[in-house]
Amino acid sequence: MKKKYSSPDSSPDPSSSSADEFRVKQRHLESRIFYTDYDITAQKKLTTLAKDAVRTVAEKEKGVGQEDVFFHEVANVMKDSLLTPQPSGEEVGKKKWHVIVGNDFGAQGDAVKGTIAFFAIGDVKFLVFRSK
Repeated sequence: MKKKYSSPDSSPDPSSSSADEFRVKQRHLESRIFYTDYDITAQKKLTTLAKDAVRTVAEKEKGVGQEDVFFHEVANVMKDSLLTPQPSGEEVGKKKWHVIVGNDFGAQGDAVKGTIAFFAIGDVKFLVFRSK
């Protein structure tokens, strides 16, 4: 059985006495790739890092009251992971990574081949790309 991780939901619990109280939303960790031009190895690496970021923030930030704060923290953890040198000796940290996390966002830009991925971990969507 897959473990579910909790994070804040953006809507207040209707049974709550205060509009400032938020209910906890269960996060599933299945991955879906919508678009990418990374090879399969890089795709697996990105989705693994994204799952780890969602899991880390969901476990650490149980008190986060708004989903946008949750998304921001997930993006920070994901970007930090991308900037950390890998055991394989890959020089990941020398590249500029951009991480956008959320459920409702738009983006427009040009991408160089092999630099962009748009995917979801559960209901959390990620747009990850590099600039040179």
